[in-house]
Amino acid sequence: MYFYLIIAAALIIDIVTKLALRMQLELGETAEIPGIGMRLIHLVNTGSTGNLFHGWGRALAVLVLLLAVAAIYLRRRGKLGGTFVQVCIALIIGGALGNAIDRLLYNQVTDFLFFSEMATMNFADIWVFAGVLLLIVQQIVRTFRS
Repeated sequence: MYFYLIIAAALIIDIVTKLALRMQLELGETAEIPGIGMRLIHLVNTGSTGNLFHGWGRALAVLVLLLAVAAIYLRRRGKLGGTFVQVCIALIIGGALGNAIDRLLYNQVTDFLFFSEMATMNFADIWVFAGVLLLIVQQIVRTFRS
């Protein structure tokens, strides 16, 4: 149950924040979050990370949907490790689906969390990054334990 709740929470946070941003900022417009010094900027990306596969938004969305279905199928068959791995995979799926929805609806992804000139992302990107990073850390820990 937690697997699907994590996917749903990741999706909701991503969709709501992108919608709020689109309603408040014009494309290219920036704003500061008071108190924490975080900068928001309304950008779009028609590809994937680093604007790879520029213009392939909908094709990437179909690929993501197929991979998400495959991951859910594997989980139901008991092929995904324990709770930790399932949490990581749920974060990855939730994030991937959040960006896939953007790609299907708009043929581009809305990015807005400005970290540097080279890193502007959205919550979907953060969920995917966190899930992958945690899986890598788990592998490193396992390697050193054995």
